[in-house]
Amino acid sequence: MTINLFITVLAYQCVQVIRKTLKEQGIHDSWAILRKTLAVQQRVTVPTQRSDGHSVHVRKSTKAEPALMRIYQALAISAAPGGSKKLVV
Repeated sequence: MTINLFITVLAYQCVQVIRKTLKEQGIHDSWAILRKTLAVQQRVTVPTQRSDGHSVHVRKSTKAEPALMRIYQALAISAAPGGSKKLVV
């Protein structure tokens, strides 16, 4: 029970720091709107077959929409979380 309370308080503090930072940058959206805006970006994996029979899996994030880019810029974080990963199997 104590760990759940700690995680809840920690999550609340994280949300408050993010919202304060965004408000300082002129973004006054509610947490619900921010979550909805952040939810549009996804990580996708595209598998392809090479001529030698191996598969190549490329994993990367979708392109951030303008509203999401604004949030990323205000928080000074990358618009391509996780970068691009390539796996040959």
